[in-house]
Amino acid sequence: MPRRLEQRADPTAQGGCRNVALAPSVEILSTDEMGRVAPPIFASVGQGGENRPGDVFVIQSLLNDRLPRPHAFLPVTGDPDVGFILAIEAYQAVVLNMNPPTGRVDPGSPTYYSLAARPLVERPPPRFGRVGQVPAEIAAAAANSQMRWRVPASITLAQWAVESAWGASMPPDSNNPFGIKAVGSQPAVEAGTREVVSGQTISITARFRRFESLTEAFELHGRLLATNRVYAPAMALTADPDAFADALTGVYATDPTYGYKLKWVMRTYGLFQYNVATEGGARP
Repeated sequence: MPRRLEQRADPTAQGGCRNVALAPSVEILSTDEMGRVAPPIFASVGQGGENRPGDVFVIQSLLNDRLPRPHAFLPVTGDPDVGFILAIEAYQAVVLNMNPPTGRVDPGSPTYYSLAARPLVERPPPRFGRVGQVPAEIAAAAANSQMRWRVPASITLAQWAVESAWGASMPPDSNNPFGIKAVGSQPAVEAGTREVVSGQTISITARFRRFESLTEAFELHGRLLATNRVYAPAMALTADPDAFADALTGVYATDPTYGYKLKWVMRTYGLFQYNVATEGGARP
């Protein structure tokens, strides 16, 4: 039986006694296999959250215990960086089957209570959604795309990670980890997504391209960037993945920080190592 927990006050609140919360609900398993009790959070963290350092610290610590393993260690710093939000999304997609994931944890939300419960028992272990881990078939698909279309493999892998939370979140039955929209009569599925319009993030339903396999998705992704004239400025920068990422901002995605996210992921997770030697292209 879960034990009843005492009330705890938010230490950051003025006066020291406001924003009282329980940690966690008595209706949810409240201790993990080591008998530890998850501390509460007092405000939302992640995408669009308040992101108080103490709350971010708590969720970073829980994610390190609860994410599908193996995964890259999340620095427990209280800083809501790109990797932190991607980790929340991957957890939501794999453990909660949330599609699309929000990348946000609110006090008292299903995501918080899931993180606060017992660690994930992987039966069977998930194929994707391991933060910082690039499966061999995904790395090979990105390398093949670079050899055929000259798009740096590091860019392709960063887009795969950012657009699909390390492969865990795709429109249902789409095999589409790149968020590629369907045009005209192309095979498509409808799914929710987030777009940035006039500086505001909104949720919409969109038609996404459906592929027969991930291999086909990687092939079309490379061809799309290499042959669509809107990406010509980026394709002129294939020797410089960082500049390539900046050239995709506002073109491939509406997010004004898109290029920064790609560069952060490439650098943090060592994705430059996957680049292959091509004429005029990026080198490892």
